[in-house]
Amino acid sequence: MTAARQEKIRFLLQKHGRLTVSELAEKFGVSEMTIRRDLKELASMGLVQREHGKAIYPQNPQVRNTVFLTRLGEAHKEKLDIGRIAMGLIQEGESIILDSGTTTLGVALALTKKCIVVTNSLPVADVLGMRPEITTLLTGGEVQKTTFSLMGPMTRESLSGFNADKLFLAATGISPEKGLSTTSMAESEVKQAMINSAKEVILVAHSQKLGQLSYHTFAKWEKIHKFITDSGADPYLVQLIRQNGVEVIIAS
Repeated sequence: MTAARQEKIRFLLQKHGRLTVSELAEKFGVSEMTIRRDLKELASMGLVQREHGKAIYPQNPQVRNTVFLTRLGEAHKEKLDIGRIAMGLIQEGESIILDSGTTTLGVALALTKKCIVVTNSLPVADVLGMRPEITTLLTGGEVQKTTFSLMGPMTRESLSGFNADKLFLAATGISPEKGLSTTSMAESEVKQAMINSAKEVILVAHSQKLGQLSYHTFAKWEKIHKFITDSGADPYLVQLIRQNGVEVIIAS
């Protein structure tokens, strides 16, 4: 309950800019002491700024970058390296789709070129929405509380009208034999809609995903053109993937 309330507090602050402790306590039906503890924890992660009696959503770009680096979690350096390589593949004026996930968030953090971005990721939209050179389009759909991504029929329908130049795709499991997999049928369906809406499909994933297999395969290797991963990737697995006709790029 605490984690869910804290995330709702963050979204309220993002919407309103600033709120007092008493307003938040009334909103959630808890004591002001409880709200202060929540704000202290959120501030320790760089997700909000505290002032006397109130909280503020970070507006300073350097503070906001700290927020999203926190969201990248473990291996954030490798994910940012992957993001920089991915950014180099994007041409000015292109339209791209950014899947939800921490590695695609790394792509968003690196992206500075003028382009159009379609995404189902609230964190990605939050990053890119502040950049004037980028037109950001957010799909509809139901918010997934654990990943802050949009899923469902509305998401798939909104993707069907796009003709993107490139898709930067995430996966939970990456198997040289079975292809790309994930733990959710809803995610699988959205990822398949993204693949169908893009001319070029580029998988971006941390090396820890290689050799993993989740319960539902959403794409075979013939659907994937490039795969960007980090230098921790097992050379044997990389070679097997290349034998599937995929160009593998190692970010270092």
